[in-house]
Formats: sequence, structure tokens, C-alpha cells
Amino acid sequence: MGAYFAGMGVLSLSERSTALGFFIIALIHFLTLLGILLSREIVIQMGTYITLLDLIFGILWVLVSFEPASASLTFLAAICLVLITSDEFKNEVKFGY
Repeated sequence: MGAYFAGMGVLSLSERSTALGFFIIALIHFLTLLGILLSREIVIQMGTYITLLDLIFGILWVLVSFEPASASLTFLAAICLVLITSDEFKNEVKFGY
């Protein structure tokens, strides 16, 4: 998700405020990834809510204007949400197998 938002930031460099917003969101997602890699339970729980927010905003974006970027955000957020809430993922992070 962080790579998606960083890419959107690079694509919108002509509009500085939009690019800055995308880079801040990308930073939040990369910090969440770091917390998941370090097996921090609180970060995994926060990451679930952040991904849920991504899904909600993606759905709203699809409803407002159907664009490839909005559809890809929605599908990517849905896949991430399914993965981060699965028991296999939690066991892998918690126990390392």
C-alpha cells in the first residue's frame, strides 16, 4: 500500500499539496510495514484499521468517479485487509512459522 501511495505522489508532483498528502500516507503505510516486520501486535491492530480506512476511501472514490486508480486502490485495500485479518498471517507474525 505504501508503494501505491508513493507512486501516486510521484505522479502528482506538479501539485505539491496533493503529492505531499500522498507521501505522508505512504510514510504511514511504510511505518506500519516496519511494525509488522518487527512483530508489534499494536501496529498490526492499527494496520487493520488503516487498511479498513483505505478500503472505505477507495469505495467512496469509486462512487464519485470510476477511474483505474480508484478501482486499484479498492481492490488492493480489500486484498490487504483479508490478508492482515487472517489467522495464518497472525500466527506467522506471532510465532514465525
